[in-house]
Amino acid sequence: MCYPISNSIIPLNSLQRQIHFIASLKRRILAGLILCFFLNFIIIVLEPFDTDQFQADYRFLLLSGYGILVFVVFVIQGSLENIVYYRLGKVWRVSHEIMATFIFCLFSGHVLYLYNTLVVNLNSCSLGSYLHFLFSTVISMLPVFVPLMLYLRQKFGERIVPLPKNTFLLTGENKNEILRLEKDELLFIKAVENYVEICFRDKHQKVLSKTFRQTLATICEQAPFLEKCHRSYLVNLSTVKEIIGNSQSAKITFVVGEKEIPLSKTYYKHIKNSVV
Repeated sequence: MCYPISNSIIPLNSLQRQIHFIASLKRRILAGLILCFFLNFIIIVLEPFDTDQFQADYRFLLLSGYGILVFVVFVIQGSLENIVYYRLGKVWRVSHEIMATFIFCLFSGHVLYLYNTLVVNLNSCSLGSYLHFLFSTVISMLPVFVPLMLYLRQKFGERIVPLPKNTFLLTGENKNEILRLEKDELLFIKAVENYVEICFRDKHQKVLSKTFRQTLATICEQAPFLEKCHRSYLVNLSTVKEIIGNSQSAKITFVVGEKEIPLSKTYYKHIKNSVV
């Protein structure tokens, strides 16, 4: 008997869906403070778990400690998550969020238990009291606390969509100097003092150019596939048509347009051998 595979694939695809992530420390602190005030409001104002019967000299301060600890755990774990986030190329998926939420609940549950036992109630720790606190307090609060936490993580987070394969960005130092191109659209880049002239073709095979305030060295980092053919030029070898002349006065022509750029003697042999 054959079974459809689409139903089993859907959940896996959902786990790999990219979502937002709070990379900014300021935004993470803001989200943590909201969670702190929310938890303290529940404990101090709504008084669940017989909180109204708790009496102490510094009652308000002690009860506020639960929210403060959650804030601290949230920020510390976020700093560790950032390391993973950047190693993943700034891509955060549903599966990562589920794992992060589980770790947070486990981590904060341990911290709150120690605080509740050792500081608030002045008791000693035991396995029985830990399990009781875990099931009667932590787990019962998850349906109330976790949805807000997940909402804030998405609300204050960023979602950076990776560029498609063979697509890249060229940026300048001035505002709005951003150019998105396919690899085979870029022809060459020429340096002119503190600026670069970017020569490319559009979808209609028309040769265009833009000028950004930028250096050739930075452009090399943004588009590492470019090759230097002259002290003032970078060329995209995949768009080169042919090399005209000898090493003393060589020029490069392109598959579109009529533009020619110089090829210096220093780079002649390498470029000549690299062009198919």
